[in-house]
This record gives sequence, structure tokens and C-alpha cells, in this order.
Amino acid sequence: MKLLENKVALITGASRGIGKSIAEELYSQGATIIVTYKENSALAEQVIDIDPTKKSGIYELDVSSITSIRALVEQVKNRYGQIDILVNNAGINKPNDFDKISDDDWDEVLSTNLKGPFMLCRECLPLLKDKTSSIINISSVSGQYGGPRTTHYAVSKSGLLTLTQNLAIFCASRQIRVNAVSPGLIESEMAGAAKGLGVEEKILLKRMGKSSEVAQTVAFLASDMASYITAQTINVNGGLYF
Repeated sequence: MKLLENKVALITGASRGIGKSIAEELYSQGATIIVTYKENSALAEQVIDIDPTKKSGIYELDVSSITSIRALVEQVKNRYGQIDILVNNAGINKPNDFDKISDDDWDEVLSTNLKGPFMLCRECLPLLKDKTSSIINISSVSGQYGGPRTTHYAVSKSGLLTLTQNLAIFCASRQIRVNAVSPGLIESEMAGAAKGLGVEEKILLKRMGKSSEVAQTVAFLASDMASYITAQTINVNGGLYF
């Protein structure tokens, strides 16, 4: 039997990059995947094409909009009736020097990366099953050590770690586990922001990580193999930060 047999997993920002790898990994472990995207439905369609049963689905979602979140939750409720695994992966980054970060950029990054997961978790709680459900927030090593030229991004990801801990406390009475995964420098479009800033030289394993390595960690945390793990941050960073 696969690790996530008969589970329903909602993954935000899953049309590409780390989110796509997470969706594919969870599906490979037996889960029905709900893939959300903000703009490119064609990429999201490619992700769920791996499911010949057509049980998996794609939905447009702007995580910074409560209206969009509530519409998604209603659709998921009507089609699936439950959520077993919620992965808050959607995020943006707008690198810039501290004194050049605009108010609009600050608000957009915080709304997407921190307020979005807060609102989605809150709205999804009624669909999560007691004792067996799991929430996994995708943070970043930038939220642990500050991050170069990404103050707003680092603050949002640091806040996500605190959100994880507080939500784990709140959900403990229902035995819903809440954890965070904190990737380091992963081969992705977003990682390009750290190129040439001296970050790679600090990685103990002397290479960038793969999105599949993050995805495998998420699958583990979502499974019964991690049944005694909650309120934790799991670093997947090759020794960049410890």
C-alpha cells in the first residue's frame, strides 16, 4: 500500500517548480491531488494529466484574496467533501535592496506568502479530518537567516514558521499535525534571485537541491510515518543553515 492511499491533497502554487514536484510526489504515493494555479491553467493541466482516473483537479486561486480562497474551498467541499493534506506552497519573491522595496511590493509579498496561508488554513479547517489530517507550510531558509536582498520575502517566510507553530497548538486537540518544510537553495526559477550573492559557497553538500528532495520530505510529513511529528520545521538545505 502506498503512503498516502485514499488521501485528498490540496497543493497551492502547484503548476510549476517545487509545487509541481510536491503534487507529483503526493500522487505517486496514492493521493488524489488538487492543484491550484494563479495564471497558467495549461501548466496545471499538465500536472494532473498523470492521473488517468481523472479524480484529481485543477482550480484557479489567488491566495491573497479571501474571495478566491472561499470560492476554492466551496468547490473542493462540493467535489471531494474533505481535505486530508494541505500544502501551502504558493509564494512570490521580489528581490531588491532594503531601501528600494516599495510599499506595494512589501504588501504583495506578505499578502501572498503569509496572509494567504493563514486565510487558507482558517477556511480549510472544517474540511480537515481529525486525527489523520496534516498541514505542511513551505517556508524558506531565507526566513531563518534573513536572506540576501529579500527582506519582505524573509519576513514572510519567518512569519510562516511562527504561524506553523501556533496552528499546531490550535489543532492539537483535533490531532491535526502542522509542520513546515524550509528549503534552501533549490534548482528553480525563484532560486535565480540568489545567484552571484555568495550563497552557494556556504552549502555543505556543495550543490543546489532538487525540488524532488523537498517533495519527498513533504510526502513523509503527510504520511503516518510522521505521526508523532508536529510544530516542527524540517530543513532541506544541504547544510546551508543549521
